[in-house]
Amino acid sequence: MRLHLQIGFGVFVSVSPSPGPADVTVVFVTYNSGAVIGRAVASVPAACTVVVVDNASPEGTLWRASLSRPIDLVEMPGNAGFGTACNVGARRAPTPYVLFLNPDAELAPDAVDQLLQAVERYGDPAILMPAIVGENGRLMRKEGSIFEKVPRQARLSPEEIAGDFCTRFVHGAAFLVARSAFLELGGFDEAIFLYHEDDDLSLRAVARRIPIVVVTGARVVHAGGRSSAPSFSHTFRINRAKMHSELYVREKYARSGGKGVRLAWLGAGCLLALACLDLHRFAIRAGKVAGYLDGPRRNTPAPRL
Repeated sequence: MRLHLQIGFGVFVSVSPSPGPADVTVVFVTYNSGAVIGRAVASVPAACTVVVVDNASPEGTLWRASLSRPIDLVEMPGNAGFGTACNVGARRAPTPYVLFLNPDAELAPDAVDQLLQAVERYGDPAILMPAIVGENGRLMRKEGSIFEKVPRQARLSPEEIAGDFCTRFVHGAAFLVARSAFLELGGFDEAIFLYHEDDDLSLRAVARRIPIVVVTGARVVHAGGRSSAPSFSHTFRINRAKMHSELYVREKYARSGGKGVRLAWLGAGCLLALACLDLHRFAIRAGKVAGYLDGPRRNTPAPRL
C-alpha cells in the first residue's frame, strides 16, 4: 500500500508506510511437533498471521486446541517434505512478508521488529536471517553452501562481529523474505524431500544477486539439543537421506565430479570410526555410503492446495 500526500501547489508525493508485524505471516512446518509448537507459536507477535502446515503427522494435530492464539492450520494429505510444505505456507500467506520458523525455535520479543527495520535499511528483495542461538547462548552459524564450505577456523568469532553482515547461506530454520520475491525465486525446490533445500535456495539467491543478510539484533533461540543421543538406526537413516539430497543438488548444478574419490573417503571414514569404536560416527559415515550407493533421490511433488 502507498499513501499519496499533497505538499502544496497541487504537488503530490507517494510514500510507502513502514512495514509492521501485521505485514508478516510466520510459517511453521510441523511433523510430530506437538511437544514444541506451542512455545514457538506463543513467541510470535499478536499482530502477525500464523500459518502452520502439518505434514500428516502420525500424532495428529490435537495440540491445536492448547495454542495461545488462533492459527491457520493446513493439513497435508501426506508427508510432502519440508520444502514443499514451506511453499504451501507461503502461497497461503495473506501478507507481503513471510517469516519461516522451525517449530522448535522461539522468537525474541523484538525479533520481528528488528527484521522489519532491516527491510527498511536494505530494501527488497533481500533474505533476512535473525541470529540463531542455542539455549546456551552459542551462535549457530554456517556461511557457505555445500559447494563453498567455510571452515570454522576461518569464521569471525562473535566478538569480532559488529552489526549486520552478508553471508552466502540461508538457514532454513529462520528467515524473513518478501512473499513475492520468494515465490518469484521459485520457493524451495520441491524435488528435495528433506535436507539441503536451503543450500539450493541459497545458490539460486546468490545467482540472482539477492543479498542474504544476518540481522544480529534479531534473535531466535533454537530449543533443540536436549534429547539423548539418537540411535544407530536413526543416525544412519538421517545421513542416508542427507546424501540423497546432496547428490541431487550436485547433479542439478553439475558438481558431481570425483565420485570414486568421495566413496573412498567415506569408506575410510567408516574404517577409522570402527577402529576408534565410535559407533555414532560410524553410523554417520555408513549412512552416507549407503546414500551414495543409492544415488540421488527426487521427491514426488505434492498436489497444490
